[in-house]
Amino acid sequence: MAMRDWSGDATKIFKGKTVSRIEYLTDKEVDDMLWYSRAPVIVFTDGSWIIASADDEGNDAGAFFTSDNKMSVIPVNGR
Repeated sequence: MAMRDWSGDATKIFKGKTVSRIEYLTDKEVDDMLWYSRAPVIVFTDGSWIIASADDEGNDAGAFFTSDNKMSVIPVNGR
């Protein structure tokens, strides 16, 4: 059985998309997900999104680390 190409699959989904905004989960969304923290969410112009999670089981929110020197991290619970 071949290993899944996670990088390639993710590239196909997100390549060429344009970021509309960065927002945080609402308190209701946090409650619905049974999380303790508010995750940053990248929202694209077509309405699709990607959320930072602490692990691949979705156990809690996670931060985004960036290559930007002025904002090297988009933190959990940012307000």
